[in-house]
Parts: sequence; C-alpha cells; structure tokens
Amino acid sequence: MAAGLAVSLIVAAAVGLGVARYNTAESDIDVGDCAMSSGWSIPGGESIDGDVLLDGVARRAVVLLGERHDSPAHHQWQLDTLRALHARRPSLVLGLEMFPRRVQPALDAWVRGELDEAEFLARSDWANVWRFDPDLYMDIFRYAREHAIPMRALNVEATLTRSVGRAGFEATPVDQREGVTRPAEASKRYARWLGQVYRMHRPPEQAADGGTLAHFIDAQLVWDRAMAQVIRDAVIERPDALVVGLIGSGHLRHGDGVAHQLDDLGMSDHATLLPWDPRSDCRSLVAGVAHAIYVVKAAPAPRAAPPG
Repeated sequence: MAAGLAVSLIVAAAVGLGVARYNTAESDIDVGDCAMSSGWSIPGGESIDGDVLLDGVARRAVVLLGERHDSPAHHQWQLDTLRALHARRPSLVLGLEMFPRRVQPALDAWVRGELDEAEFLARSDWANVWRFDPDLYMDIFRYAREHAIPMRALNVEATLTRSVGRAGFEATPVDQREGVTRPAEASKRYARWLGQVYRMHRPPEQAADGGTLAHFIDAQLVWDRAMAQVIRDAVIERPDALVVGLIGSGHLRHGDGVAHQLDDLGMSDHATLLPWDPRSDCRSLVAGVAHAIYVVKAAPAPRAAPPG
C-alpha cells in the first residue's frame, strides 16, 4: 500500500475521535468499570445540581458538547442540554462538526425554512461528508430551525486533512488550507493519545515512521484549529450569543483539542460538557477531563425471546 493512501486511511479512522476511547495518563487511578447513576457530576468529584451547572456555563461565550457519533443517547443528551441552554440564553449559535464550510449555504437555507429534510441532506452532501445515520441528528436540526438558531459548519474538507496527513501542515499550500492558520502545538498527552490512534489504525505493513506520525498529528491539529476558528469568528460576529459546538468527544477531552486551539486564538471563555455512558471505564473519569459530565441512561437490555 502506498504511504499516501495508508495515511489517508489513518486520517479517515480519526473520525473515531468521536467514537474511540481516550486513554489517560498512567498515573490515573485504576478503578475499572463502574455503574453510575444518570445525572451531572464533576469529573474526579461529586454530583452537581444540573440547574446550577447550566446557569453557570450559560454565561460563558462558548459551550462545547461532546458526543460519540453513533450514540442515540448522546444526541438526545445534546438536544436536552441545548434546550436548557437556549432557555437561559435565547441568543444562541449552533456549531456543527458534521459539516464542512462549503455547505454553509445549505445550513442557512434550512434554518430559514427553505428546504425540506431530503433537500437539506442532499444540499449539505450528508451522504459524503458525514455518513452516520442522519436520524441521529435530525431532532437537533429541527430544533434549530424551529427556533431560528443559526447553524454554523465547523469542519473543513477531508481532502485538506488528507493532504496534511500525507505531507504535513507546512508542505500544504496556503491556498489549499481553507483559511486555517498554524495550529498551536499539541500537548504531550494529546500527542501520546494520537500516537495510540495512529498505531491502532495504520496498516501493519507500514513501518513506524516518526515523520508520518507527525503529519498525522498535524492533520488532527488542523481539524481542531478549523473548528476553533469558526467558533471564535461566531463569537466575534455575535458577541451577545452563546456559541454551542457539537463535536466528537475525542476533540474535547482534557481541553487538548478544540479548547486548546480556542485558548491559542485568545478565546478562553469556554466550558466543555461530555456525555458519559453508565458503564464506561472509570479510569478515564479523572479531574480535568471536562468541566462536567452527564451520565446518560443505560440502554435497556435486549428482551429475551420467549421459550419454545
């Protein structure tokens, strides 16, 4: 397999940043799996009243809501949290990782009520740019249209991240960067985790190569930076509004991805809230993973077939 194609496959696998587990530092407490009651809590701390928490974060400029892309429970939590934040800050902008910038006109037309759902999915090129079941997200999109909440496309074309993954940020021509500026350097923790993702997904015949790993990290940082820039611009354009970003949790944990790039852009007034599955590995639930987490309700166990 050619090296360029191999890196493209790895970059494609990085969509799993909204699906894959984020391995934490070796010093984390090994408490294994745990059963947790649904509700809000502070990572590494105690439960917190949801109204008190949301009253506080709604006063921020930016709130980042994580997700595992294929989880209906995570998207229901996002919608519920969006409703609660909107009640506190009626002026709101919704940023969406799912969409590259080129489809922004489709998002605008959807919010204005000019497209039906099939037209919206076609004009936003959903089948090519995201590919997850649109029903996972449609209630969120409907809510935005119902309340005239502007929707902002946060992402860039996959061709850009593939290009950076092959050759690095500096080797990618400026006119092909979609306006993405040089990202802030990855933290050691983030680089270590991205290295784990890289090693998990690279083809076995591809030898370890520090340069290729460096380019893979560059591609991830470009992805984070692109989303942070659109969020920053939305805050500047609408200083009265709360900007809420729906983004895969891997881009958000520990403030190492989008939040880190926001800080570098001078936009430090943000909070990160993550959904948490009730039987997730508690070794990941450490102080600093997010401002708060919400343990979603466990999915019901499959009904046993009747005897006979």
